Amino acid sequence: MSLLKNIVVLSVKLGSGTSNKSGAPKPYQFANVTYAKPAQDFQNEQHNIQQAGFDTQEVNMAFDVGLFNNFKQNCPFLQPVNLILDADPENPARNIVSGFELVK
Repeated sequence: MSLLKNIVVLSVKLGSGTSNKSGAPKPYQFANVTYAKPAQDFQNEQHNIQQAGFDTQEVNMAFDVGLFNNFKQNCPFLQPVNLILDADPENPARNIVSGFELVK
């Protein structure tokens, strides 16, 4: 377990369905947390992009209706929280959000 500290959560999403894009029906599901992060300048030999304010970042969340409902009912959106991260069971090299805690 690890923490992403002082994260300002903008939204959480949980979805599932069936895609027919590739011809044969294929079930899908997703869950993610979108949060604000300070915008950063980007410079290299060909580009000079200056930014101010915030960008959005998205991180996968465990696909769990109870976890989604906990965020929906108890997360103070637009206020800092700590996101709890655990290894993704489908890819242990990646982390997914498994909860949150209020910043003390």
